[in-house]
Amino acid sequence: MADLQATSVAGTLTALREETITTASLALALANRDRVIACTNTTAINITVPADASVNFPIGSVVYIARLGTGTVTLLAAGGVTLTKTGTLGTGEELYVRKRAVNSWVVVERPYELTATGGTIVTAGNLRSHSFTTGSSSLVVQS
Repeated sequence: MADLQATSVAGTLTALREETITTASLALALANRDRVIACTNTTAINITVPADASVNFPIGSVVYIARLGTGTVTLLAAGGVTLTKTGTLGTGEELYVRKRAVNSWVVVERPYELTATGGTIVTAGNLRSHSFTTGSSSLVVQS
């Protein structure tokens, strides 16, 4: 196996995910893989994770879902599909679903607000880091 080498990059690295804007209920499709489904609805809609028999996402696939409108967005599993969580997204909430096995998906929530106090505080743009160090161990909380 080749040795891994660290690389330094001067400048800014920006990662962008393409968005699919929806105002209606939908079942995930392969075209949604590695994209954000931006729900801008004003009425209730459902986002359904389909069974492999309908849409066979490769294991490891990720789909991001964001509730940006005023209407509710409910995450559902089609028959035979297991999700670690189903239910309604909070206002402004974003999460992603990752396929872990056949008809089995993990829901990973992104907390919409994380707060911390104390430590050494560094602010860069909209990101604030609180670093706590004890002996040779450290913890960094970003909010």
